[in-house]
Amino acid sequence: MPMADPLLVFTDVEHRHRLPAPKPWKPWATRPGAGVHCVNLSLYSGCVLGLIGPNGAGKTTLLRMMAGVLPLQGGTVTGHIKTSTSEEVVDLRTWAGHMPEQVRWQGRSTVNETLHQLSEMRGQSSQRLDQLLTLVGLHDRADEPLDNLSQGMRQRLSIAAALLGSPRVLLLDEPFNGLDPVAAEAFAGLVRRLAEKGVSVVISSHMVTQLEGLIDRIALMHRGQLLDEGPLEEVERRLDLEGRYQLRGKGDLRSTKVLEELGNDVLSWEQDDETWTVILRGDHHNALKIGLDSGLEVMSWAPLRPNLVEWLCAATGMSFDDISLEVSSSAMLPLQTMEVNEDE
Repeated sequence: MPMADPLLVFTDVEHRHRLPAPKPWKPWATRPGAGVHCVNLSLYSGCVLGLIGPNGAGKTTLLRMMAGVLPLQGGTVTGHIKTSTSEEVVDLRTWAGHMPEQVRWQGRSTVNETLHQLSEMRGQSSQRLDQLLTLVGLHDRADEPLDNLSQGMRQRLSIAAALLGSPRVLLLDEPFNGLDPVAAEAFAGLVRRLAEKGVSVVISSHMVTQLEGLIDRIALMHRGQLLDEGPLEEVERRLDLEGRYQLRGKGDLRSTKVLEELGNDVLSWEQDDETWTVILRGDHHNALKIGLDSGLEVMSWAPLRPNLVEWLCAATGMSFDDISLEVSSSAMLPLQTMEVNEDE
């Protein structure tokens, strides 16, 4: 979709966590460790950005930088926050609402009391709390103790706390964790309504399927770097992941000439005892005709979106076996070659 001027522009932003590196004469010494390196990213009003990557890719660190929780050790942030012209943004905390991955809402305080306390701590008026509770679907639970809330209600309370002060940017860290399908769909609907009101939303996740139909743009992170970013279809096209689909049916695929006739359109196939699955790229009408003419029973056809491992393989050039979702020390370092000093 056509995009207006970006609300915020992050240019070469960087933050590396400090690791202990004690020396006999300097026991408190540290050295730069893992973190986020030279990220360039733009956020747009009313746009939902999906920030995806494996565990340890740097998603949480980047969100905390965007929220002003972690300081920028390099780079700049500019945007159209106060005026129509682009200016440097000094304090992001005023304009961004941040929902961390784990918020433990506990105690006998009610939802309403908790939000009143948070609004006072932020120096915000509590007059709009009723509207905020209605927006997140907690108006009927305003007098409910925190201990009685379900996981979905706790997530709604977290997003209500992040929305205090009417932020222009909303940052959600793994918001679908622990939600059942019904609660996840309701939460996605809330995100859509916020985007329709002009809020720029960033959702971090390692589950691409949860973001389908919700996000407008996608940003792929790995080893502390942003590998690619843009509208979902454009990124798929750049990484040669578009135009794939899956055919499933009954019968013995090996007893026919279907695979031979489809030729290079076949990317992979599997045959179980009674069913078969073929992953294709090309003219799906022709593939359906070949399958039906051969006497096979075709049960389903569906476009196939890449999963996280396929995204990473395409973006990094690494093989399937080399891509690991387990966090290791080497996976936390930047991909590109960097000059380092002797202390690093």
